[in-house]
Amino acid sequence: MDIWLLEDDFRIAAIHADYIKTIQRDAQVQQFLTGASLKEALLHKTPPAVLLMDLYIPDVTGYELVAYVRAHFPEIRIIMVTAAAERAHVEALYAYGVFDYIVKPFDEERLQKAFQQLHLTQSALQKKTHFTQQDLDTLFYRQNHSTTEKALPKGIDTFTLEQVIHLFKEQKYTTLTATQLSEVIGTSRSTARRYLEYLVEMNILETKLLYGTVGRPERNYILRETYEQN
Repeated sequence: MDIWLLEDDFRIAAIHADYIKTIQRDAQVQQFLTGASLKEALLHKTPPAVLLMDLYIPDVTGYELVAYVRAHFPEIRIIMVTAAAERAHVEALYAYGVFDYIVKPFDEERLQKAFQQLHLTQSALQKKTHFTQQDLDTLFYRQNHSTTEKALPKGIDTFTLEQVIHLFKEQKYTTLTATQLSEVIGTSRSTARRYLEYLVEMNILETKLLYGTVGRPERNYILRETYEQN
């Protein structure tokens, strides 16, 4: 995945780039300090999959640049990373169709959630030629709270949990290991295991040992038959 980062403060840009490289180890990250340099790169290089950009760039109006990218490179997912949190900015950028909106300062966990959603969206779009209403709800209605009414434990968020369940219920995957799930949703193996183990506790998934040729057996997670019927 090619990821471009537009941030005029080189120190902040370096911090954000480090966050990205921690979350997306194989990503090719390019940093831009000006809107002009970004536009030039868009014209002469292969456009990135994702653009993280600030709203306040000295040489260009943020809205102008967002509109330019949306008009000429609609396939790019734009994630705003900005201190601007006023209603007017949020409404306008939402109308422009930005993929996510992250307010500075932010932590690595918040950026990780953005990339989880990116991976899930791309996976859904690439593997389907026809979409059910549930598929579309998963893509467009990101805050589905139907999994459980009780408060979720620390480290488990509702959206990601719903996405993991959806992978099993829609039979996109009949079985998954923690390693496989981490690749699908774009998280660390330990984070993926946390969700899988929570679903085991909820009696939604069950485990079987997967024996390989070498090393210890790995836990394989499958949807419980009783839950499949729900």
